[in-house]
Amino acid sequence: MALHIYGDESGQVGGKHFLIGLLFVASKSHSEYERQLQRLKLQHNFTHRELHYSELDRFKSGFAKAVVDWYLGATGAVFKCTVVPGGIFDSRRFRENMKFISAEEMSYNVIYKSAINFHSTDTEKSEPKVLIVDRKDKARPDEFQRYLMEKVPNVADMQEARSEDHNLLQVADLLAGCVNGDLNGVQKFDKRTVIDHIKTRLGITDFRQRNAYTKEKFRVNFWRPPVQKRSSPTSA
Repeated sequence: MALHIYGDESGQVGGKHFLIGLLFVASKSHSEYERQLQRLKLQHNFTHRELHYSELDRFKSGFAKAVVDWYLGATGAVFKCTVVPGGIFDSRRFRENMKFISAEEMSYNVIYKSAINFHSTDTEKSEPKVLIVDRKDKARPDEFQRYLMEKVPNVADMQEARSEDHNLLQVADLLAGCVNGDLNGVQKFDKRTVIDHIKTRLGITDFRQRNAYTKEKFRVNFWRPPVQKRSSPTSA
């Protein structure tokens, strides 16, 4: 079975929290899901070009909650994200990288690649993949694409797309933004009501919690620095 993976980011590398949100969708379902989301927009009279977490207000929060409910009923889609708390990821080790890009850009690429590979099961790693990421991503586009194509197993195609052209990218944006907003203690009512709706539906009070539902549909992983191996003492 092939996979479509829709990726979006929230926050900045080195900020309080940086998050890569990934929506894994069975390739056989992605076209139908796009149509379902388009119909949902019509049903809710959602006349805006696209749905963004950052732009949630009283006119959009109702539709955003409907999208959350749609997602939780979409059996062929799983949201998986990696959160990098500020100060955990040391970008300085990439200052002398051989790609001739900045340490921050290389860090971004490494985090993105690591998030996809970490959240892919052994079976998913062996399956052909189409990566669709929001064009606003900050790494240099040519190097970013080349890096992921090289470092993620079995990528058949990669597209840097406008989110307005992909409803599923908008879902990834919404879910990732809600996780990051909650971690950062957002208080704006319209955002808060969507975040609380997600947590109520998942049966959690904190995105660090795990239960059977989150393992199935809403996986949040927190980055941990790699364990440094100690060198063995040399015999005299």
